[in-house]
Amino acid sequence: MENSNMLKSYSPSEMLNLWKTIMHLEPVRRECTIERDDGIDLDALLQLHIDQWYAHLLTTAQPEWLPIADVKASVALSIDGSGVVTATVPPQCVRPVEWRLDGWACSVTRFISPGDPEASVQHNEWTRAASQQPAIIDYGDHLQLCSGVAGTTPTLATARCVVRPADGCYIFHQAAIATIPDWEKSRPALL
Repeated sequence: MENSNMLKSYSPSEMLNLWKTIMHLEPVRRECTIERDDGIDLDALLQLHIDQWYAHLLTTAQPEWLPIADVKASVALSIDGSGVVTATVPPQCVRPVEWRLDGWACSVTRFISPGDPEASVQHNEWTRAASQQPAIIDYGDHLQLCSGVAGTTPTLATARCVVRPADGCYIFHQAAIATIPDWEKSRPALL
């Protein structure tokens, strides 16, 4: 994983404790005992909030705050007759950051949404981007890289993505902690 020296990793229990501290739920006063049998499971509720916040962070925060990995070894590529390369994105990838095919003059760091008018330009072989100024349409589970060279086998030079940690930990830059109170005030309803 890239940029790991700038990031901090929290286990689920460490993240829960951090969240409780930030939300002023810790330290707990212990000089009395109160028992209830109709209360909520606070830890389970907070875990939902944490997971929702982290999913939002992975999809929206600046890449420098997040775990990034070059996943080119686990990307499947295919090319059609006109040179458009389709790349199947591995499941741990949340969003692309920088992609480049061998032979391209530069990397792509701005990815086009399928509904963007610029995406429709890429569907025509006469208006499609070329290797000097490539373009990539992001469909979520796959990307269309415009353009490769028809009749060749495409290879990736770079396929950097924001990735979801496989071990269930929460990895992010310390600066992201400051977003938690605002997130709690304005977060969307729990699903």
